[in-house]
Amino acid sequence: MNFSIQLYKEMLLAIRRGNGVNGKSNAKPLFLLSIVENISLMRLKQNVIMWNDEHLIYSYDGLHRYYDEIGHVPFIVPYYHLCSSEFYHLCWIKECRPPIKGHTPSAKYLRENLLYAKLDDELWDLLQEAENREYLKRCIIERYLTKQE
Repeated sequence: MNFSIQLYKEMLLAIRRGNGVNGKSNAKPLFLLSIVENISLMRLKQNVIMWNDEHLIYSYDGLHRYYDEIGHVPFIVPYYHLCSSEFYHLCWIKECRPPIKGHTPSAKYLRENLLYAKLDDELWDLLQEAENREYLKRCIIERYLTKQE
């Protein structure tokens, strides 16, 4: 494993999570897994992640059901709030980020003000290789979605 993949692994395993029904929410890890899944399925071919991408929403919802997550968190929540992580960026229509803090904006607000989200280019490039996708996917699942005894 090269230095870059290890660096991104550490970033992915250090995301800040909100409080869920039974402790910390897994919405952001599930959102990340849906991105990885859609890259694998070649449904996400560019580093342009739309807030209303039907394939991502479908994957995210399926992962919620698979991991039996209680208190389903709408897709828009991790899509927006993952921007607190260094590797994920929201690209706004205007140069300055709108002054929204602490709450999730409405779909209407995003439609009117947001172009898309993107990963760091280096992370995107790493995720184009199946071996890297599987490694990071396994790390996310082990860290956030495996039941601790």
